[in-house]
Amino acid sequence: MEQDLSQLILLQELDVEIRQLEEEIANLPTRQSDLEQAFAGSVSEYLALQSSLDTSLARKRELEGEIEVEQEKHQKFKGDLMRASNEREYAAALREVDYTRKAIGSMETEVIKLLEEVEKLEGQLRERTPEMESRRQEVDAQLAVWREAAERQSARLVELRARRPALLDSLSPPARSDYERLSRMRSGLALAEARAYSCQACRMSLRPQVFNDIRRGDRIITCENCGRILYFVSQAQAG
Repeated sequence: MEQDLSQLILLQELDVEIRQLEEEIANLPTRQSDLEQAFAGSVSEYLALQSSLDTSLARKRELEGEIEVEQEKHQKFKGDLMRASNEREYAAALREVDYTRKAIGSMETEVIKLLEEVEKLEGQLRERTPEMESRRQEVDAQLAVWREAAERQSARLVELRARRPALLDSLSPPARSDYERLSRMRSGLALAEARAYSCQACRMSLRPQVFNDIRRGDRIITCENCGRILYFVSQAQAG
């Protein structure tokens, strides 16, 4: 086979693999995000329960803080009541004592309801936790597989990129120029296989004489329709 043609075939195979690896590595974050979103959707009820529990616990803590503040105020107003020197001061302190007592009572009632809600939610979460954990393990296992694959792909990509300059340098200047031009024009595919008297890229029929010349592989022949460099793979090479 013509030297440039054999090297061009190797170069395109290398470039095709490089592009595939680059795409797979670039798509990994999207695949990971899609898997996480699918997981979130499959356990949406569990996550909703967890969110409700977090909200209830946060409200409980908030109320307990407010109760503590009101209790301090209540004790202060009880002290004011004991120190009142006239009827007006006594009545004002009494109103404040009554108000804070009712406020404390109302908030304590709400805390009790929240405690009941928290207990209910925790029970529901306990029931669903085994299934959620199983799904989480499945997702984590898949993510680990993808990460390991990405590491292998990255290593392979480094290797291929390191081999590429030598292949380019092995080409004659015209062959290299044609390859780079056609690669830009044809989405990275400068070469196409000739099989069954047609170009496998554009499906253009090839004249028998042209096809036979391509089979000999002693010179570079391009497709009259798409312009790609044509090559032939024998059954022995395919095997």
